Amino acid sequence: MHNPDTDESKPLSQANPATHVAIAIVLVVVAMTTTAFLAKSELVPWTTLIFIAGTVGGVVNSFRRIQKLSGNRTGSENSMTARLITIQIYVSPFVGGVFAIVLYGVFMSGFVQGTFFPSFAHGEDKFDAFRNFAALDMPASNADVAKALVWAFIAGFSEGLVPNFITKLARETDAKNQSEE
Repeated sequence: MHNPDTDESKPLSQANPATHVAIAIVLVVVAMTTTAFLAKSELVPWTTLIFIAGTVGGVVNSFRRIQKLSGNRTGSENSMTARLITIQIYVSPFVGGVFAIVLYGVFMSGFVQGTFFPSFAHGEDKFDAFRNFAALDMPASNADVAKALVWAFIAGFSEGLVPNFITKLARETDAKNQSEE
C-alpha cells in the first residue's frame, strides 16, 4: 500500500529545509563564481561583488537557522510553517545582498569612518550618471576592498545591522531637527 507520508518523491516545496539551503548555497556559489569571472574581465561592476558577498552572508545565516530549527523540530510542524521557512531561505540571501549594497553606500558617503571600515579613493569627476556612480568611488587599497567585502557579508548575515543603523540615523536626524526648531 502507498503511504504518502513516507514517499521519497515529495515535491520540492515539501522538501526538508536543509535541501533548500543546499540549493541556495549552490545558486550563490554559481553566482559568486560567475561574478568573479565577469568582474575580472571588467564585465560586471564592483558593486555586484558586494551584493554577492551579502547574499553569501544571508545563505550562511539561513543555514545556521536551519541547524537550530532541526534540533528543535517537533512532529507537529504544519505545511504553512514549512512554506514560510522555504520562502525565508530564498529571500534572506536577496535581502542580505540589498543590505550589503546599502551599507556600502553608507561607507561611500562617509557617514561611518574609522580603521574598521573601508575608506575610498574619491574620484575628482562629478556625478554624471548612476551607472558611473560606484566606479568613481573605489576602495582606496586592497585592505579596504577586503573590509568592504567582510562588511557586505556581515550585512547579509546579520539582517538587523543595516535596519538598526538606519533607525538610529533617523532618530539622530529627527532629534537634531527638533533641537534646531
